[in-house]
Order: sequence, then structure tokens, then C-alpha cells
Amino acid sequence: MDKKHKKKLKREAKKKKEKARARQQQEHITKQINMFDRLPGDCSTCGKDFPKTREAHMTWRVVVKPEKEKVWLFCPDCQEKVKKMVEKQNEV
Repeated sequence: MDKKHKKKLKREAKKKKEKARARQQQEHITKQINMFDRLPGDCSTCGKDFPKTREAHMTWRVVVKPEKEKVWLFCPDCQEKVKKMVEKQNEV
């Protein structure tokens, strides 16, 4: 086998690997999007209602665990509390 042929085979293998990775990422995103209907209407921690405003969509955090088929919604206040708790634990 000559060098050109080896290079060509190597490129083809790399392309196949990249396509497979892209396909897996697409499937993962599709699963997450399909779970959007499970989004709660309030904060999963404190129960604060989720306002359907642009600002809320930019500041509230959604956590999706497809393997558990679970979706959580966290308000900015709860996110800040968790952040402070983690910072305290890191200081110790």
C-alpha cells in the first residue's frame, strides 16, 4: 500500500468518526428538546412561579437529565444560594 492510499483511508476513517460523533450529539439534543414539555411551571427548589417573560427565560436555569427523564427549573435567587453554598464549601 502506498502513502496516498494510507492517507486516504485515514481521512475516511476520521470523517466517519466525526459523523458518528455529530449524530450522537444531535440525538442527545433531540432527547433534551423532546423533554421540554416536562418543564415545571415553578422553581424546583422554592416553588416561585416562572414568569413567561424574556428576562425570565434569560435568567432562570433549566437542568435536563434525559437518562432519568427529569427536568428541573431554578430561579435566579436559588441559583445564587447554591453558588454561595458551593463557595463556602470550597473555602473549607
